[in-house]
Amino acid sequence: MKYPQWWERLVAGIIDGVIMAIVTILISTILIAIGGGSLTAIRILGFFAAVLNTALIVGYKVFFESGQWQATPGKMVFGLKVVDENGQRGPLMQVLMRTWPWWVNLLGALAALLLIGWVINFLIALAIIGVFCTFFMPPGGRCLHDTTARMYVIKAGPGLIQTGA
Repeated sequence: MKYPQWWERLVAGIIDGVIMAIVTILISTILIAIGGGSLTAIRILGFFAAVLNTALIVGYKVFFESGQWQATPGKMVFGLKVVDENGQRGPLMQVLMRTWPWWVNLLGALAALLLIGWVINFLIALAIIGVFCTFFMPPGGRCLHDTTARMYVIKAGPGLIQTGA
C-alpha cells in the first residue's frame, strides 16, 4: 500500500471541513433564529443543532468512505482512498467506527446544555491533539481513528491535484 503525505490528508480534511461547515452553519443559524430572544430556547435548539450536525457529518463520512468511491470529496482531490487491512473497501460498521472523533461533538453539545463547557472543551481539545499528533507517526501516518478502526488511508491514484508523491 502506498501512503499519502501527511499534508495531503490535512488539506483533504480542510476541504471536507469547509463543505461540512457550510451545511452545519446554515442549520445552526436557522435553529438558533427559531429560538428568538429566549436564552433557554436558544440553548435547547443549539443542542439539537449540534446533534443534527454531528449526525450529518458522520453520515457524510460514512456515505463516501464506505461507498463506491471509498473517499470523501476532499480525499478524492488527492486520489486517496479509505481501505481495511486487506486493502479492500471497509464494511459499513468499520467505517462508522472510524468516525468516533466526530462523535465527540456531542459532548460539547451536552456541555453547552448543562453549562459546563470549559471542562468538555478541554477534553475535546485533548482528543483533537491526540488525533492530529498521529499524522506524523508511522506507518503511513495513520491517525488514531484509523488505528482503532483497523483502517488505512492510501494513495490510490493521481486525484485532481498532482502532488508527485
